[in-house]
Amino acid sequence: MRKLILWLPLSLFATFILAQEEQSMRQVYALETPQNQISIFEGALDQGQTMPLRWAENSSVACFPGTRFVEFQGNHVLYRMQMPAYSDLKITVQPKDPKHRINIYALRLGINNMVTPPDISQAISCEAGYPIYAGQPNFNAPAEARSVSYISVARPYNILIGVAGAKGVLEGAYELKVELKER
Repeated sequence: MRKLILWLPLSLFATFILAQEEQSMRQVYALETPQNQISIFEGALDQGQTMPLRWAENSSVACFPGTRFVEFQGNHVLYRMQMPAYSDLKITVQPKDPKHRINIYALRLGINNMVTPPDISQAISCEAGYPIYAGQPNFNAPAEARSVSYISVARPYNILIGVAGAKGVLEGAYELKVELKER
């Protein structure tokens, strides 16, 4: 009987830990992007999920401030690609429907860093594309294309791209355009 009493709490604890690990695991789509070409990918926010955003305002990630969390409170779809040394990269997301406010961010990571938000605690750099405004956002304005850019000199990088809906935007089709050029 004593073994059963110890086993039950341990098994419940293990089940809880497994559930937490599964919840923090995010689907990441690999992008094959040839250099000196424009690659276009179709996507939809309903393939993603919402996530906590505190990681983004952490000073060792510095992706976007807490005052702009409203721009990223919808579903996130994650992509990963390699950026070769001596290259220029521009990534643009274009919503298919101007009613769906869709934004973008990209984390520049070490070539072997496979961590994803919200579990990320540091990045080499992060760029985010979202509407710039003072005061309250105008969610009635038509959605526009959003872009981020990177340049690499002597090192390759792992780039993690996040396409995210604004508050309440859990679905919506988009086009993801990746321009990768040699320098």
